Amino acid sequence: MNDRPAAAHRAADAARSTGRGAKSLWRSISAGWSRLRDSRWARRFAMGLVILVVGTAAATGGLALVGGTKASIGPFDTTVALHPDVHGETIVNIPPLGKVVFDSHDGPVGLNLSLDSVDPIAAEAIINTPGGVTTASESLASDVTDAVTRVAIEALAIVTLCGLLVGALAFRNMRRALLTGVTALAVTASLVGYAASTMRAESISQPRYEGLLAYAPSVVGNAEDIARNYEEYVANLQKFVTNISEFYALAMDMPQFGIQDDSIRVLHVSDLHLNPSAWHLMESVVEQFNIDAVADTGDMNDWGSEQEAAYFSQGVEQIDVPYVFVKGNHDSATTVAALAAYDNVIILDGEVREIAGLNFAGVADPRFTPDKGNQPDSEYAKQMLTESGERLRTAIEEAGGADLAMVHEPPMAVPLIGVVPLVLAGHTHARAVQDLGEGTTLMVEGSTGASGLRAFESDEPPRMEMDVLYFDPVTKALTAYDSISVGTVGQTDVTLDRTVIPVEEQVEESDLLVDASSAPPQD
Repeated sequence: MNDRPAAAHRAADAARSTGRGAKSLWRSISAGWSRLRDSRWARRFAMGLVILVVGTAAATGGLALVGGTKASIGPFDTTVALHPDVHGETIVNIPPLGKVVFDSHDGPVGLNLSLDSVDPIAAEAIINTPGGVTTASESLASDVTDAVTRVAIEALAIVTLCGLLVGALAFRNMRRALLTGVTALAVTASLVGYAASTMRAESISQPRYEGLLAYAPSVVGNAEDIARNYEEYVANLQKFVTNISEFYALAMDMPQFGIQDDSIRVLHVSDLHLNPSAWHLMESVVEQFNIDAVADTGDMNDWGSEQEAAYFSQGVEQIDVPYVFVKGNHDSATTVAALAAYDNVIILDGEVREIAGLNFAGVADPRFTPDKGNQPDSEYAKQMLTESGERLRTAIEEAGGADLAMVHEPPMAVPLIGVVPLVLAGHTHARAVQDLGEGTTLMVEGSTGASGLRAFESDEPPRMEMDVLYFDPVTKALTAYDSISVGTVGQTDVTLDRTVIPVEEQVEESDLLVDASSAPPQD
């Protein structure tokens, strides 16, 4: 009976002892902290650590704010800039064609080089003049070195100034602000020095292409054809700049008038026919040309089966702009239903919709003819196509007009003459532009999918074709278009042609073939 009170007393004594021990430990810690806080060396160490952190942050922020340095490298007017980059790559931007990326050094500093323009006279001298390549190559390496050196010096100056300003705001003390600026300078110099020490000159023989350039490695040289080792670095650089000069000079020959910065840009594609490469090409063009909407004039599939719907299940999601679609004769109701499930896809069938600032009109192809041997007779087909065009004409008139119309087969455009200024079509797998009269132009796209599997059946494989259309943001009129053509089987070339629409264009009657039987038998 007496054991319980005794146990309780022992527990109470233990608790009091523990409490006294904790208070003693806390007093010891507090005393030690007070002595450390009052220590001059501890305060200096803490302040030094704070200055290091603030200086490093200022260096990072200042490096991000560094603007580009203008430099002439061979025939190019360029902008060279440093920026924070974990991977430490060198990126050559060639707008609007894409990028060439070199794994040139380790991070955390990257180098960007943008080609702003090309001197056509200098480029022609390099390409055509005997000895021009040799003459140009003598200064290429030094041009690059001078440009990088200048941008590095400017970066060091900017981050130092940034460190001084941040230090003055953070500490309100001249000495500490100066130390912060020196820290920012030292950190940046260390990063740039480390990047320079890891420079891999041979990386120029192993470029990675992005954008349209990914489809034409022969433009800038193949890794097996460019130099083999470090000693040939200057020769590598020479060949790279020479080949880029040739391609970029051709691009710069395109007339620039008719293209405004705020132009509405529509990518016209057609007849993908299950070619998965078409999606990657479209994604590149959408990004590089700042496309506002994609207009697809049909025949995404071959047979319109449910299994084929998986073909575009990922591709269409890669297109980060409105995707306007009209059914082709190879597309089934299953195809249309699968496409309609995506948020960025707009299916048009006898209606007018405002998309990306333009009024799009579109109607589905009334035919479904995946079986080449089961075609309706030409008179019946002609009637079906004409009736669909007339249905779209009625919709346009009821809507008060449209800026462009979309159909799959060219004969469907005939009822739209005089009602809409531009009609987009496909089906024939051959690019063509026709003036239908009464202010209406018909643009027929080639096969963006290079006719799908048919490319392997031909001795001369078709090319992947698409057009970038530029519309005036005020008048909504077509002002210019870029025709893009990409090689497929056994080909690695890209062509880019620009056509500017005259302000006043003569209207001529067209010999448009309205007989559906004139379409190629594969459709």
